[in-house]
Amino acid sequence: MLVGILVIGPEQLPDFVKSSVKSFTKLQNKFFEFRASVERDIGAEDLKQDIFNELKMEELERDDEPPK
Repeated sequence: MLVGILVIGPEQLPDFVKSSVKSFTKLQNKFFEFRASVERDIGAEDLKQDIFNELKMEELERDDEPPK
């Protein structure tokens, strides 16, 4: 904060912080949109469900094996 006051100046610091937060929020939203787009394109929900089903089947198979 002190460096910001010294470098930017106390008058311009609030505007600088506002614009920085705005820019960060826009960048974050773009990242989330990109991530959602990629997940839709590769069918991430289907992959997650397939992996979950595989793990459950392995678990059931282990439970069905007689103890040694």
